[in-house]
Amino acid sequence: MKTAASERLPECAHEREVLDLVLAERWPDRCDADTLAHVAGCDVCADVVAVALAMHDDQVLQPMTSAAVPDATLVWWRAQLRAHEEAGRQAARPIAMVQGVGIGIAGVAALSLGRTFWPWIRSYGADVFSALSNGVANVTETGTSAAMAAPWLTLAVVVMVVATPVAVYFALGRE
Repeated sequence: MKTAASERLPECAHEREVLDLVLAERWPDRCDADTLAHVAGCDVCADVVAVALAMHDDQVLQPMTSAAVPDATLVWWRAQLRAHEEAGRQAARPIAMVQGVGIGIAGVAALSLGRTFWPWIRSYGADVFSALSNGVANVTETGTSAAMAAPWLTLAVVVMVVATPVAVYFALGRE
Protein backbone atom coordinates (compact mmCIF):
# COMPACT_ATOMS: atom_id res chain seq x y z
CA MET A 1 0.00 0.00 0.00
CA LYS A 2 1.34 3.40 -1.01
CA THR A 3 1.56 6.24 1.44
CA ALA A 4 1.23 9.95 0.80
CA ALA A 5 5.00 10.36 1.07
CA SER A 6 5.66 7.77 -1.63
CA GLU A 7 3.10 9.36 -4.00
CA ARG A 8 4.68 12.82 -3.90
CA LEU A 9 5.55 14.40 -7.19
CA PRO A 10 9.21 15.04 -7.91
CA GLU A 11 10.40 18.53 -7.07
CA CYS A 12 13.40 20.64 -8.02
CA ALA A 13 14.96 23.58 -6.18
CA HIS A 14 15.26 25.52 -9.46
CA GLU A 15 11.63 25.03 -10.48
CA ARG A 16 10.48 28.48 -9.34
CA GLU A 17 13.48 30.21 -10.92
CA VAL A 18 12.78 28.54 -14.32
CA LEU A 19 9.10 29.48 -14.11
CA ASP A 20 10.01 33.11 -13.38
CA LEU A 21 12.31 33.18 -16.43
CA VAL A 22 9.50 31.93 -18.71
CA LEU A 23 6.92 34.34 -17.25
CA ALA A 24 9.32 37.27 -17.61
CA GLU A 25 9.81 36.27 -21.27
CA ARG A 26 13.53 35.72 -20.71
CA TRP A 27 13.52 32.04 -21.72
CA PRO A 28 15.74 30.83 -23.45
CA ASP A 29 17.42 33.89 -25.01
CA ARG A 30 18.25 35.87 -21.88
CA CYS A 31 19.19 33.23 -19.35
CA ASP A 32 22.56 31.85 -18.37
CA ALA A 33 24.15 28.65 -19.68
CA ASP A 34 23.97 26.92 -16.28
CA THR A 35 20.16 27.25 -16.22
CA LEU A 36 19.89 25.97 -19.81
CA ALA A 37 22.06 22.96 -18.90
CA HIS A 38 20.03 22.30 -15.75
CA VAL A 39 16.70 22.35 -17.66
CA ALA A 40 18.14 20.02 -20.31
CA GLY A 41 18.97 17.47 -17.60
CA CYS A 42 16.06 17.95 -15.17
CA ASP A 43 12.70 16.41 -16.12
CA VAL A 44 10.77 18.55 -13.61
CA CYS A 45 12.16 21.83 -14.92
CA ALA A 46 11.71 20.70 -18.55
CA ASP A 47 8.03 20.01 -17.79
CA VAL A 48 7.67 23.41 -16.10
CA VAL A 49 9.14 25.13 -19.18
CA ALA A 50 6.87 23.19 -21.57
CA VAL A 51 3.69 23.92 -19.62
CA ALA A 52 4.56 27.57 -18.89
CA LEU A 53 5.43 28.23 -22.56
CA ALA A 54 2.21 26.62 -23.74
CA MET A 55 0.12 28.68 -21.32
CA HIS A 56 2.03 31.87 -22.15
CA ASP A 57 1.62 31.30 -25.92
CA ASP A 58 -2.06 30.62 -25.47
CA GLN A 59 -2.49 33.82 -23.49
CA VAL A 60 -0.48 35.91 -25.97
CA LEU A 61 -2.00 34.47 -29.16
CA GLN A 62 -5.61 34.57 -27.95
CA PRO A 63 -5.95 37.54 -25.66
CA MET A 64 -9.01 37.84 -23.50
CA THR A 65 -11.36 40.26 -25.16
CA SER A 66 -14.35 41.57 -23.42
CA ALA A 67 -17.71 41.00 -25.07
CA ALA A 68 -19.40 44.01 -26.55
CA VAL A 69 -22.33 44.54 -24.22
CA PRO A 70 -25.27 46.33 -25.85
CA ASP A 71 -27.02 49.26 -24.25
CA ALA A 72 -29.44 48.30 -21.47
CA THR A 73 -32.31 50.12 -23.19
CA LEU A 74 -31.80 48.06 -26.33
CA VAL A 75 -31.73 44.83 -24.32
CA TRP A 76 -34.92 45.83 -22.49
CA TRP A 77 -36.65 46.83 -25.73
CA ARG A 78 -35.76 43.52 -27.41
CA ALA A 79 -36.94 41.56 -24.38
CA GLN A 80 -40.25 43.42 -24.40
CA LEU A 81 -40.65 42.85 -28.14
CA ARG A 82 -39.88 39.15 -27.78
CA ALA A 83 -42.35 38.81 -24.89
CA HIS A 84 -45.04 40.63 -26.89
CA GLU A 85 -44.50 38.39 -29.93
CA GLU A 86 -44.60 35.25 -27.80
CA ALA A 87 -47.83 36.38 -26.12
CA GLY A 88 -49.36 37.01 -29.55
CA ARG A 89 -48.36 33.54 -30.77
CA GLN A 90 -49.71 31.95 -27.63
CA ALA A 91 -53.02 33.80 -27.94
CA ALA A 92 -53.36 32.83 -31.61
CA ARG A 93 -53.05 29.08 -31.00
CA PRO A 94 -56.62 28.48 -29.76
CA ILE A 95 -58.00 30.76 -32.47
CA ALA A 96 -56.20 28.83 -35.18
CA MET A 97 -57.44 25.56 -33.70
CA VAL A 98 -61.05 26.78 -33.69
CA GLN A 99 -60.68 27.99 -37.28
CA GLY A 100 -59.36 24.60 -38.33
CA VAL A 101 -62.21 22.81 -36.60
CA GLY A 102 -64.69 25.21 -38.22
CA ILE A 103 -63.25 24.62 -41.68
CA GLY A 104 -63.38 20.87 -41.10
CA ILE A 105 -67.01 21.04 -39.96
CA ALA A 106 -67.90 23.20 -42.96
CA GLY A 107 -66.25 20.66 -45.28
CA VAL A 108 -68.10 17.75 -43.71
CA ALA A 109 -71.37 19.70 -43.89
CA ALA A 110 -70.77 20.52 -47.56
CA LEU A 111 -70.02 16.89 -48.37
CA SER A 112 -73.08 15.60 -46.52
CA LEU A 113 -75.33 18.23 -48.13
CA GLY A 114 -73.91 17.39 -51.53
CA ARG A 115 -74.50 13.70 -50.95
CA THR A 116 -78.01 14.31 -49.69
CA PHE A 117 -79.02 16.56 -52.53
CA TRP A 118 -77.00 14.88 -55.32
CA PRO A 119 -79.99 13.16 -56.99
CA TRP A 120 -81.91 16.44 -57.07
CA ILE A 121 -78.84 18.37 -58.29
CA ARG A 122 -78.21 15.81 -61.01
CA SER A 123 -81.78 15.82 -62.31
CA TYR A 124 -82.17 19.56 -61.92
CA GLY A 125 -78.71 20.15 -63.38
CA ALA A 126 -79.67 18.21 -66.49
CA ASP A 127 -82.72 20.46 -66.83
CA VAL A 128 -80.59 23.56 -66.26
CA PHE A 129 -77.98 22.54 -68.79
CA SER A 130 -80.63 21.75 -71.36
CA ALA A 131 -82.32 25.09 -70.63
CA LEU A 132 -78.95 26.83 -70.85
CA SER A 133 -78.15 25.21 -74.14
CA ASN A 134 -81.62 26.15 -75.37
CA GLY A 135 -81.02 29.69 -74.08
CA VAL A 136 -77.69 29.89 -75.90
CA ALA A 137 -79.38 28.66 -79.04
CA ASN A 138 -82.09 31.29 -78.54
CA VAL A 139 -79.42 33.98 -78.06
CA THR A 140 -77.93 33.20 -81.42
CA GLU A 141 -81.39 33.07 -83.00
CA THR A 142 -83.22 35.93 -81.30
CA GLY A 143 -80.40 38.08 -79.95
CA THR A 144 -81.51 37.82 -76.29
CA SER A 145 -78.85 37.62 -73.60
CA ALA A 146 -77.88 34.46 -71.76
CA ALA A 147 -78.83 36.19 -68.53
CA MET A 148 -82.44 36.35 -69.75
CA ALA A 149 -82.37 32.64 -70.57
CA ALA A 150 -81.30 31.59 -67.05
CA PRO A 151 -81.37 34.58 -64.63
CA TRP A 152 -80.95 32.50 -61.49
CA LEU A 153 -77.76 30.95 -62.90
CA THR A 154 -76.26 34.39 -63.47
CA LEU A 155 -77.19 35.40 -59.92
CA ALA A 156 -75.59 32.23 -58.52
CA VAL A 157 -72.35 32.86 -60.39
CA VAL A 158 -72.20 36.47 -59.20
CA VAL A 159 -72.83 35.42 -55.59
CA MET A 160 -70.12 32.75 -55.81
CA VAL A 161 -67.61 35.16 -57.35
CA VAL A 162 -68.25 37.76 -54.64
CA ALA A 163 -68.85 35.47 -51.65
CA THR A 164 -65.83 33.20 -52.08
CA PRO A 165 -63.13 35.88 -51.61
CA VAL A 166 -65.07 37.40 -48.70
CA ALA A 167 -65.37 33.99 -47.01
CA VAL A 168 -61.66 33.28 -47.52
CA TYR A 169 -60.77 36.73 -46.13
CA PHE A 170 -62.73 36.14 -42.93
CA ALA A 171 -61.60 32.51 -42.58
CA LEU A 172 -57.88 33.24 -42.90
CA GLY A 173 -57.84 36.42 -40.84
CA ARG A 174 -56.87 39.99 -41.53
CA GLU A 175 -53.10 39.85 -41.77
